[in-house]
Amino acid sequence: MTKTAAHFVALAFLKSKGTATPAEINAHVGKGNYASKYICYLKLEGYEIETVKNGKTVVEYKYTSDGDSATRNYQWVPPAQRNGTAAPKQKKTKTAAKPKASKPVKVRQSKQTASAPVKKAARNVLKDAADKQADALLAELGMKNAGEYAGGTYSVDPDWDSMDGIDVANFLK
Repeated sequence: MTKTAAHFVALAFLKSKGTATPAEINAHVGKGNYASKYICYLKLEGYEIETVKNGKTVVEYKYTSDGDSATRNYQWVPPAQRNGTAAPKQKKTKTAAKPKASKPVKVRQSKQTASAPVKKAARNVLKDAADKQADALLAELGMKNAGEYAGGTYSVDPDWDSMDGIDVANFLK
């Protein structure tokens, strides 16, 4: 049992009646609302079918003829080889490529690394100025170098590790 494509079933129906509405074609084929699809396929096959419309709505399809190319083989042919007039293109032969001169490689330096030494020097100047101001204030209060840790930080309480005369550092030993 061979199956016939639905658009050829629609073609046989359209040939027998001459004209048919989309609803009649759909009812005859019985596979859904695909009349416009069947007609599109038939037109691609080369059959001449006229579409009658009322505005944008298709009213009926009229079968005109089988057309000249109804039995044509639908394999794609490049435009240059159609109608047998064009000769096949010749391939270009590659010539020896010239060696390109190498460009010097540019080393890109980011903005952060370019200005980092400048920023670090500015930060050190500000830190030194802050240390001098802190030393001057502590000298006025009579607490010169009282509670200074390594790195230039200061303790709020100069006697931070004692409690009521008991030295905590010695108490834990």
